[in-house]
Amino acid sequence: MEGLFGAATPPLDVLRVGERAQLPLQLAALKPDLVLAFFFPWKLTPEVLAVAPRGAINVHPSLLPRYRGPCPLGWALRDDARELGLTFHRMDAGFDTGPVLVQGTFPVIDEDTEETLFEKMMLAARRLLPRMLERVARGDVGEPQSDAEATPAPFFDLAYRDIDWNDTARAVHLKVRACRFAAWREGNGDARAVLRGRWVRVQRTRAWRGEDPRAVPGTLLARQGDELLVQCGDAPLWLVAHTPEDA
Repeated sequence: MEGLFGAATPPLDVLRVGERAQLPLQLAALKPDLVLAFFFPWKLTPEVLAVAPRGAINVHPSLLPRYRGPCPLGWALRDDARELGLTFHRMDAGFDTGPVLVQGTFPVIDEDTEETLFEKMMLAARRLLPRMLERVARGDVGEPQSDAEATPAPFFDLAYRDIDWNDTARAVHLKVRACRFAAWREGNGDARAVLRGRWVRVQRTRAWRGEDPRAVPGTLLARQGDELLVQCGDAPLWLVAHTPEDA
């Protein structure tokens, strides 16, 4: 919560819910004015949505109605988005379909990691939070979303994580980064590839700055410390962070 509220984080009671059916009763006992969900993994039931007199608000990491679903960050990065969005919206019976209260964006660069993107997201959330609370305090219901403009962000299939060295270096970079933010239909995993006959997991890459040696895709061209330079379909790519598949 410090990421959302900063140094002004209020004292908080931590509620651990073992079963979904217990959530309405446990929340009702706290008599909340407002429910705020942020990266909460369960769909809230109508009973939970009715607990707080000022309603229930979700913080969704996209500019809704784009990227509705459990994997908005993964899909935005997979699509090579140059900025990511954040939406505070009222919750209803659907998934990420409720009226929008406030939205904002933050930039993405190739060098961003999980840590830097999360920090940018928290800064955006802090900027938006006071405006959202002002609208809620006024009883503002928010603006309805356009279903016609909605795009889905479903779970990734595990098959997506397999790297084809014949793809462009840019495509491989996007795959590796998107996998780090993905929600998976079953299991989870980093991007992976066959290198010198063995599977390796790839967590981070960076672009090659130099002439393309035009080697066969999948060729290991150089090593620099733990970093490996591998030929892709159009150019080499540095594997900055990687581990053996069986590690």
